Amino acid sequence: MKNFWIFVLLSAVAGATAAWAINHKRYGYRDSAFGPFVVNGQVTTENVERFISLNEVTTGEKVGRVEIDGDLEYDFGVMSPGDEGSKVFKIRNTGGGPLKLRVGASTCKCTIGELNKEALDPGEETEIKLSWKVKSGESEFGQSAQLLTNDPRMVAITLKITGKVIEEFLLVPDAWSAGEVATGDPIEFEGSFYNYTDTKIKTKDVRFSSETMNELAEFDVQPLEPSEYAAGNGNAIQGFRVVVKLKPGMKQGNFSQNLMVGFVDDDESADVTDAESDTDANDAAEDGPKSDGLVDGQRYLTIPVSGRVVGTLRMLESSKLTLEGGEYVYNFGRIGPDDDLTARAFVVLKGKERDNTTLTIGETKPDGVVKAKLGEAKGRGSMVLYPLEIELVAGDKLISRLGKDRSDYGSIWIESDNPKVSRMRVVLKFAIEGR
Repeated sequence: MKNFWIFVLLSAVAGATAAWAINHKRYGYRDSAFGPFVVNGQVTTENVERFISLNEVTTGEKVGRVEIDGDLEYDFGVMSPGDEGSKVFKIRNTGGGPLKLRVGASTCKCTIGELNKEALDPGEETEIKLSWKVKSGESEFGQSAQLLTNDPRMVAITLKITGKVIEEFLLVPDAWSAGEVATGDPIEFEGSFYNYTDTKIKTKDVRFSSETMNELAEFDVQPLEPSEYAAGNGNAIQGFRVVVKLKPGMKQGNFSQNLMVGFVDDDESADVTDAESDTDANDAAEDGPKSDGLVDGQRYLTIPVSGRVVGTLRMLESSKLTLEGGEYVYNFGRIGPDDDLTARAFVVLKGKERDNTTLTIGETKPDGVVKAKLGEAKGRGSMVLYPLEIELVAGDKLISRLGKDRSDYGSIWIESDNPKVSRMRVVLKFAIEGR
């Protein structure tokens, strides 16, 4: 019986060994596509180069090698909508064997030119031509094409086309803004525009589409020297800087108007009279925004301009503190028995009187329910910030100030000791459950 079990054990070992040998012979080892390629766990360009060189020496099998003249990415600069362009990339085989080529994925129309075969002998070259058409409604352009090869070093090459799409005029910056200015302070801002047409121009008159703003405005348009052009605008035939100054007098709130620059071709002898300019500009304003619009023989470049005139005294807005109907409203909402009864905000003092003004807390309503305290003033550039702490006092019963009428809301008055800076009321909306 003992010999029987020994025989079974030996048979199992022999069977397992035979099975392993058969499996290893069939599946256990195969040369990779590159041969027995040992790189210590890393495949790098140097590893591939070393192996290919060694393989060419030992087997005598030569492979093609890609060389492309210039960069793989071509920046054409600027083009206008509807323009067509093309770029030729030269491909050369600098290897010792045939180089196979094939066009892969592409986002533009690409063709292999002049060569009727998809392989290059050593020393032979061909061209890859990328062609494209610029569409309107885009500010930047980008296309790419992929070239597939049998060069192990560069099996896939991506050729790229990039550039800018520009209408006849380009604004810098894209959006002109006067920023945020305190009531009573002058407004000043500037911007540039570049001429990409085929003809140089002369500016004739500059104005806003708002007569109210024109009464306060002064304009200065000066040509730029090529050395002063903003980066990327070297192909423009002209550049102009526009400086706009507005005297104090703008109403508080946001404003958005069209700045209109009238112009004629530089080689024209047309003299537009002031009366004609007034009529044309008014017509253009009534017709709405235009880009290089033509109005009774006078052309206009229309530039949207925005800004905001704020009170000398105001609040820093947040999700709970907003400007509604000319007053700042802090909405506490409904406050439960375990909710916090305090809030923090910032009062902002802007304008030329900011350093000559001191703020204090005035009347609060309801008395005994609303308390407020201003912290130490801190200068921040063109403004002074006052930390404001608001505390609500709960009672035994519900205290509600969520009514539809603002006279029913709570409030805090921020007082000023400077007659040139008007005081400000902050409205409070809340409902405090009894505690």
